[in-house]
Amino acid sequence: MSIYHYAKYYLTPLLAIAAMSGVLLGGYWMWLGFWVLLVIVVGGDAFLGEDSSKPPYRFPSLIELPLHLALPLLTLLLISFAWSLGTGEKDFLKIGATLNGLFPYDFLAGRDKTGPLDHIGGLISVGFTVAGYGTNVAHELTHRVKSHPSMFEGRWILSMSCNSDFSIEHVYGHHVTVGTEEDPATARRGENVYLFFLRSTLMGHLSAWRLELRWLRKNGQSNWFWDNRMTKGYLMSLVWVAMFFYAGGVKGLLFFLGQALFAKFILEVVNYMEHYGLWRRPDEPIRPHHSWNTNKRMSGMVLYSLTRHSAHHEKPRIPFWNLDPYTQAPQMPYGYLTTIFVCLLPPLWYRVIDPGLRDWDLHYAA
Repeated sequence: MSIYHYAKYYLTPLLAIAAMSGVLLGGYWMWLGFWVLLVIVVGGDAFLGEDSSKPPYRFPSLIELPLHLALPLLTLLLISFAWSLGTGEKDFLKIGATLNGLFPYDFLAGRDKTGPLDHIGGLISVGFTVAGYGTNVAHELTHRVKSHPSMFEGRWILSMSCNSDFSIEHVYGHHVTVGTEEDPATARRGENVYLFFLRSTLMGHLSAWRLELRWLRKNGQSNWFWDNRMTKGYLMSLVWVAMFFYAGGVKGLLFFLGQALFAKFILEVVNYMEHYGLWRRPDEPIRPHHSWNTNKRMSGMVLYSLTRHSAHHEKPRIPFWNLDPYTQAPQMPYGYLTTIFVCLLPPLWYRVIDPGLRDWDLHYAA
């Protein structure tokens, strides 16, 4: 097997390093992570076409490694972002002084000349990275419910976007109710992405609480504190809140919450486009045609085959490299990042997705 099939999964950690480099350099460099992501993912999907191959991997540990790099790399990214929000002589963990001694660049001066618009660029770069690398990897890891290390990593990554409910509602709720009226993460036809974000966020969080309390009662455990995964998730997020407040005061706190909200929004846009308008009877088995699928090469590489969503819902415990391409499943019109941007303009989204829905109705509607 070509080294390419292993090396391609290391692109996402490199994108995280690019975002971190931009945050540390300050000024207009804060936008670096976003622009690199935009060029590589949107451009790659446009020019590299599709990849429906399913190569056998003799050394799966080599493609697992990027998943386990996510927690340390994203921790460094958030530490860097927290440092970048300090002012004056405040040098969180002496990062500026250390970098100044290692490189011929004044990192503290670069930070001090960073303006409000540059900080917005940092927020967007960090938020996209936490969502695209972090939440996506956490999604893969928290499906491994019997692996304590995977659950530990996944839940800490989710705490970066204040998303303690995802590992509960997604695994035990969404994967059971997908496509039905009971599922908060299935978008109804005609529902725009902004209303969906509010509904899915609120109802998904409440669903996670119901599922967790039911699980605690079933196992005879306390509803609060260490037995409760929701409250533990809140405490994990408070660690990041405290770090940002210590490093950058109120400004640091607001920017942490801003990137967390942005990352959560990106997650919900992805939920929106993965199941928009597709429905299923509650007694009907989950089939490939209940999810929108894509085999765009670049999206599949950077998102660890989340793009093969039809196969993921059919067999949710299959590792990402073993997911089937299902070229006959409903296909998204574009790759993931491009589709995210299209969803942000509801009239354009309806116009783009309606032909696919008509085809779905013709072939799959009862």
